Order: sequence, then structure tokens, then C-alpha cells
Amino acid sequence: MSIRITDNAQYSSVIDNLFNIRKQYQDVMEKLSSQKNINNISDDALGVTRVLGFKQTNQAIGQYQRNVDNTNSWLSATEGKLNNANDLLTEASGLAVSQSTGTANADTRKITAQKVQAIMDEMLSLANSKLGDRYLFAGSSSDVKPFESTEAAATIDEPVAGRANAYTGAVAKSGTYTGSKNNAYVLKIVDGGLRTAATYKISDDGGETWGAVSAPTDLDSDVDLGDGVKLTFAAGTFAENDLFYVNAYTSGYYKGNDGALNVSVNKDSSAKYNITGEEAFTDKGDGSIDVFKALKSFKDALEGNSVDGISAAIGDMKKAQDQVDLCTAKCGSRANRMEMAKNNLSELELNMTSLISATEDADLAELSTTFSMKEVALQAAYEVASRISSNSIINFLK
Repeated sequence: MSIRITDNAQYSSVIDNLFNIRKQYQDVMEKLSSQKNINNISDDALGVTRVLGFKQTNQAIGQYQRNVDNTNSWLSATEGKLNNANDLLTEASGLAVSQSTGTANADTRKITAQKVQAIMDEMLSLANSKLGDRYLFAGSSSDVKPFESTEAAATIDEPVAGRANAYTGAVAKSGTYTGSKNNAYVLKIVDGGLRTAATYKISDDGGETWGAVSAPTDLDSDVDLGDGVKLTFAAGTFAENDLFYVNAYTSGYYKGNDGALNVSVNKDSSAKYNITGEEAFTDKGDGSIDVFKALKSFKDALEGNSVDGISAAIGDMKKAQDQVDLCTAKCGSRANRMEMAKNNLSELELNMTSLISATEDADLAELSTTFSMKEVALQAAYEVASRISSNSIINFLK
């Protein structure tokens, strides 16, 4: 039994073959032009998924690198200000030594007191330094000027209600702050309702950790936030997650806090990069001396012609220098940590780029060979098509 192949079947087969070869030829030409193996999802669906994942990782790496760069700017500025502060303390120490000798007198000491006042003014300017619109030494309250020019008694700020609070009643503060460092207290409503039924919990570290939930009716009386800070609420209705903030400060010059500024340096790690005014310039942190109080005592001793007070200032200035030096060393250590993170990120970025290239980039030598093969195949297909199209009964009659 013979099988008859019609002219239409032949034409269809030749045309299909021609289009297939042209498609392959064009695909290879596109890859040669772009130098990429993957130009469309249909080229390699699994490869596209992998490349997208690698590129997302690279974007995250880029953000971490920007974080590190910004942090390095902050650390560099902080270290510079601490070095300047150390220079001022060195100058003050020299003045204390010179005015503690027998050649000094009341007149020279009054003149020197003016120099110490100038040092205090410059130290205050350094301690209130900014990078952009943020204070370097204010802790996590970087929008608050950290140091005042005069020593203040312990104070409690007026309470501040959260912007989204449902409660609109009055909140009053009371008490005398007895804490050993500046603190940020937060009261958060847990179960909403009337003052007689609502419950709350308290944080004494700005909202990082929380205490136990209160009993109902506790809002009906003064709420003790701790360290002598109390709040009194007028009658009203509270909603879940209503927030109330209160800042409290110890006596002294410092109005910032001891909060850390952290930055993400990779997916699972963050690093602290700030030095607080508390640890650098007060006796509330790791240090043992309040720099501004020590300078004020030195100035008072000069004005009062107190040899004992001036002699004591020599030791105070040395302690202050050691304290600032320690913070400068912390800056250096944190800068080294950032440099290591930056190097690790650069290496990871290079690895991701290599993986993207291995998946996405084309082998030009191989593509050139394939292109030549497809070009020959396409020419052959055109030749076959031209011969098929010229077939007629006349050819067979010859």
C-alpha cells in the first residue's frame, strides 16, 4: 500500500521547518546582541527565578553598604569631636597646673577663669554637635539638644499623648524624679474602656521592654511609672494601644539619653555606632566624672583663689581626658567593625555578581559557533523551500 504525500503537506512541512530554523537563528542572534543567555522568561524559567533572587540579594547588599557608609560618616564626625574635646581638656589641665604653683596669684587666676569659661563654651558647642539635623551625642533622642549651658535640677517633662490615641482627656504629671540616669517612660493601654476598666503596661526604657499588665481600676488612681514619676488621668474612654510618653532627667547638664543607635549590616546582624553624651561627658555612664561640672568647679576655684580647688582640678581633668579617650577608642573599635562589615559585603556582592553572570551571561564562543550552524541551516531551508515552490507538472514532463 503506497502513501501519497500531497503538495500541500510538502509545502506545510517545508514552511514549518523554515520558521523553526528562523526562530532558532533569531534567538541566537538576540543572545549574541545582548550577550545574555536569558532575554525572556521562556528562555529559562528556572534561571530567571534564580537571577531574580540573586538580584534581590544584591539590592539588599547595596542597602547594607549605604548603611555602613552613613555610619562611617557618623563615627568619623564623632571621633573628630571627641579629639577636639580632648584637646580642650589638655589645655584646661595645663591651666590647672600653671595656676596651682606659688607663682600664680588671685589676679592671674581670675584671668585664667575667663579662659576656662571659653573652654566650657567651646566644650558645650562640641557636645551639641550635629551631623545633618541629628545631634551626635544625644543617644537615641538625636533630635533633642543634649546639653544645656547651666546645671539644672532633676526634672520631669510634661506627658505627651500618642497621635493616634482615642483618649482625649487630660493627663497630669507629679512626683520628683529619683532615677540615676535620664529615662524615657511609656504607658501603653492593653485593654481599652473607661478609666475604671482599662488596663495598661509600662516601659522604663522607651518601649524596648515592658512590665506586667495592670489590674482594672488602676487608672482610677495615680499611676506610678517608677523612680518617683507619676501620672494622673482624667475620666474618659481609652482604646487598645493608646500611648503616653514621659521623659525624666537627673540633675546636671545632660538632656539626652543612653539609647543606642543601631544599623543593619547584614540580614541577621546590627551594630551600635553612636557614643552618647552620657558616657562621654557625664558620670552617669561608664565614666566617673561629669566634664561640665568639673570645668565649672575649676572655674569657681580660680575665681575664689582656692589653691586646693585648683589642685583638685588637675586630677579631674586627667579623669575627664581618660573618659573621653575611652570613648574615642570605642569609636575606633566600631569603625573597625564597620570596615569589616563593608569588606564582607563587598565580597558577598562580588559572589552574587558572579552567580548572576554564570546564570545569565552567554558564552560568546559557543554562540558564535551555533550562530554559524544556524545560518547554514537557514540557507539550506531557504534553498529547499525555493526548489519545492518551483515544482510543477512541466518539470516532470521534461
